[in-house]
Amino acid sequence: MELQKKSAEILNNVLSAERDRLVLWTPVLLACGIGLYFILLFEPPWWAAVAAFVATAGLAWAGRGRYGLKIALIALALVAAGFMTASLRTQMVAAPALYSTLYYRTVQGTIDDIQAKEEGGKLILSDILIERISSRSMPLRASISLKEYPKDLKVGDRVEVKAILFPPPTPSMPDAYDFARQYYFDQIGAVGFAPKQPMLLEQGAPKHFDMLLTALRLSLNGRIVSAMSPEGGPVAAALMVGEMSAVSTEVRDAMRDSGIYHVLSISGLHMSLAAGLLFFSVRLLLSLYPAWALRLPVKKIAAVLGLLGSFIYLLLAGYPVPAVRSFVMVACVMLAICFDRRGISLYSLAWAAILILFFQPEALLGASFQLSFAATLAMLALYERYSHHLHPQGRGLTHLVWIYMLGLMATSLVASIATAPLVIYHFNRFTIWGIAANMLLMPLVSFWIMPLAILAFLLMPFGAEAFALEWLDMGIGWMLSGARWFASLPYAAIPVPPLTFGGLLLAVAGGVWLCLMSGRWRLAGIAGVALGMGSIVLHQPYDLLVSDDGKQVALRTEDGSFLFLKGKPDNYDGQVWLRYHGQQDAIKLADLSPAAGHECEQGWCYFNSHGRTIALAMEKEASDHFCYIKADIVISDDYLDKQPCVPFAPLVADRKFLLRNGAMGIRFDAQGVDVTTSGARSEKRPWSAQAHYELYHYRSPAISEE
Repeated sequence: MELQKKSAEILNNVLSAERDRLVLWTPVLLACGIGLYFILLFEPPWWAAVAAFVATAGLAWAGRGRYGLKIALIALALVAAGFMTASLRTQMVAAPALYSTLYYRTVQGTIDDIQAKEEGGKLILSDILIERISSRSMPLRASISLKEYPKDLKVGDRVEVKAILFPPPTPSMPDAYDFARQYYFDQIGAVGFAPKQPMLLEQGAPKHFDMLLTALRLSLNGRIVSAMSPEGGPVAAALMVGEMSAVSTEVRDAMRDSGIYHVLSISGLHMSLAAGLLFFSVRLLLSLYPAWALRLPVKKIAAVLGLLGSFIYLLLAGYPVPAVRSFVMVACVMLAICFDRRGISLYSLAWAAILILFFQPEALLGASFQLSFAATLAMLALYERYSHHLHPQGRGLTHLVWIYMLGLMATSLVASIATAPLVIYHFNRFTIWGIAANMLLMPLVSFWIMPLAILAFLLMPFGAEAFALEWLDMGIGWMLSGARWFASLPYAAIPVPPLTFGGLLLAVAGGVWLCLMSGRWRLAGIAGVALGMGSIVLHQPYDLLVSDDGKQVALRTEDGSFLFLKGKPDNYDGQVWLRYHGQQDAIKLADLSPAAGHECEQGWCYFNSHGRTIALAMEKEASDHFCYIKADIVISDDYLDKQPCVPFAPLVADRKFLLRNGAMGIRFDAQGVDVTTSGARSEKRPWSAQAHYELYHYRSPAISEE
């Protein structure tokens, strides 16, 4: 009893000491509720989520007793609010999606967006009609990849195309990123590929504000890319209008391995530079005229115009999550100037997080949200505690340059440390030279590339942007040369196995505690980060991996490397598998010697590994000999349940099994075979193929998906 009283007293003392900072935990608690919703294995009723929030909010409102109890009830209500927000958002965006492959169906739709790719292009279609699909099962939107970029089409046009259509893609392996969930919230219910160019049915104009912005962004993108080099144009388009799809894989890899990939994403750097350049330019120009400088609030006028310019920049970029976060913080700064207040603080970051989580709760699961907020939180916490060390008495030019470089080094170091757990978890790599690359290349971005990008924007209405884009192209070339040099250094990007999910949560919780708390107890967060990072040693590799279509199969050998029994290690699934296991290269079956312990006959190949026999169908005709197979595991991309025999194998992963369960990962141990599937965690959620089958499937003599 005495221990309980002491614990309650300590908790009350901590909460009282942190009273002014408790509001900063609001987005954290909302995120806890949202995260709880998404990790559930089933879909909770929306009314239950609303009832839970009403009940907890009522308890918090009417709560009596100790200060600590009151805070605990409020925290519980905020968690329930996050859970409710995610549940209601899921209900609001619900739409049909395909649950099986459709071959060469005619698709009609209105173009919402046109995305350039490194090879070809992609159309995002709305108001779609698919041949022989019932209206009840018709997706709202579709994403169709093309062999060539459709230069003669524009947003708003009505087109027809013959395409192979697939359900939204499932995770590449258990616990990998679920693209089907993201497509669900984007209301894209079908993805596909068209071997021929679409046919224009009717020319149209943008029907709503988002389409109008997309059309404007594509127009600006075309002007930027056409005036620059093939390599610099897509990078400039990513910086200026957020169009990253045409940036080549080689450029992406160089920037990622050098640690400056964040430059491609419109975020705090771009937004703050854009707003800052407008603010200081307008203030300087107004101050040059004495009558205006003496009679007008020059600083506040510059702040309003800077805010307006950053808002236009946000719209042109398509308001991605990092840009929204940056805009909210810039708005806080500019409004603070207008009202003679201090604007840069953790409170502006908290407001940005609350707004994004309220309107787009699914953003919490994306790497862009997590990395953006983690880096900004760490940098603001550093600035809040140690900024006075960056402003001593000296004001000479040398001193200012030294302070700038010191600040750049400190922020790069802190941002790299803060995002390291997330980068390792999502991308399975760690960049060694990122701090040095940022120190040397970011001044080029700040003082050359971004000012020229803003100048090009200002000159575009007059058709005079070619001069600025030419010099911008030169600066981007220098930046890419530096990125390639850093990426070529030894150990530039080290492949690392991921943290466990629990370890990631522990590391994030420790980092948030360290940044948001002000007393000495904040240092306890360091232990959380260290323990979370240490969970890498608990990583359990898979011994056998199978893709959701059975066309990609990889086996872990005795030395830990992966042998690709089927498929290629350089495609998307293969790269995800290798990165997850901290590897870069793999062994192909064609490179394996005949004496390596495998044999093939009648379209089947047999592999002995970890004391088990794996039978793998290498040809379509292999299913005819299924009845003669004796193995522990049978894998095929064909339907084997139609064969008139009972298999000897304890586990048969054929096409039907994989379509129902998704990608499969197997671990062998002394007790047996541990099978994990990607569908096990989502089969009862509304974005899974199984859920769409149950909700929208029905047959009609005239209209069918079969």
